Amino acid sequence: MLWILSELAHLDSADERFDAKMTVLIENVRHHVEEEEKEWFPEVRKAMGRNRLQEVGTQLEAARSTAPRSPLAVPSARK
Repeated sequence: MLWILSELAHLDSADERFDAKMTVLIENVRHHVEEEEKEWFPEVRKAMGRNRLQEVGTQLEAARSTAPRSPLAVPSARK
């Protein structure tokens, strides 16, 4: 998904390729979300339990204020 975000970041919305790339991005995100919700999250819930998940949620919320706003700004996106 990062490759398409990178392409969209440098593409004007009036460009004839913009809508097609946006459609691909939307479909990729939908597929990713569905996979997480149906496959990964149930396994994580079983493995971690409610209390540990709440702790992780609290840590993630605290980290939100310092997290990069752009997915392209994440160090792993530049590898």
